[in-house]
Amino acid sequence: MNSSGMALLRLSTSVMAMVLLFLAAACNEEPEEPEISLDELLASTEEELAAMSSVKFEMIDEKKSGTKFFGATLTKVEGEVSNPDSVRLLVDVVTPGLGFAEIEIVAIGEHSYIKFSRGSPWTPLPLEQVPFNFVRLGVTLSELLPVMENATIVYRESIDGARTVRVDGTIVSDELSNLITSVDSGHPIELSLWIDESEHILRRLRIEGQIFDDDALETTRLITLVGVNAPVDIQLPNIASGS
Repeated sequence: MNSSGMALLRLSTSVMAMVLLFLAAACNEEPEEPEISLDELLASTEEELAAMSSVKFEMIDEKKSGTKFFGATLTKVEGEVSNPDSVRLLVDVVTPGLGFAEIEIVAIGEHSYIKFSRGSPWTPLPLEQVPFNFVRLGVTLSELLPVMENATIVYRESIDGARTVRVDGTIVSDELSNLITSVDSGHPIELSLWIDESEHILRRLRIEGQIFDDDALETTRLITLVGVNAPVDIQLPNIASGS
């Protein structure tokens, strides 16, 4: 065989080897999961929220422009919820003339108590006086998804290592009445959801717009959920000891 033939044989052998390697790699690849539709994603997330047994969360007033919380400017709420009727809240506020303070609220069933600072005593608090109703938070949030209008997938991004899908839509403030005590009606709300792409768990929720008439127009509240379905221990305070 002449040199040209030998070169052609070597080239053919190399090409065949590359083809075999490509086919072997393709056979070992995991099949891609089918793309889920927006309707399917929202329906699955709604089910996950409704079935949620417990959760820890944080809510911040991103521009500190919301209505007053017991006469103070609310900056952040940290809480934990356990179904069916237990919630514990730590509310960071800035009070006129006094500066930073931390308000603590604990509620189980029909009993709820508030402490206006770390050193103050616990006092009974009617639940209807708490501006935010976080009891059974999962069910409450699940009820928002079916009433969203103009829902669209905006983009994907990673949150705390989890790949999420951001979905934007609109509601009116009336739809938040189960979450926000004494909500004022008729205000347009922009709603943004960050949903775990694989587990369909809601990671974040942004509520943009006026919930109360006294909110500034640019008010945005961001709720971040962590520890979904992880056990939490919520106890009523020992009133006798003040703890």
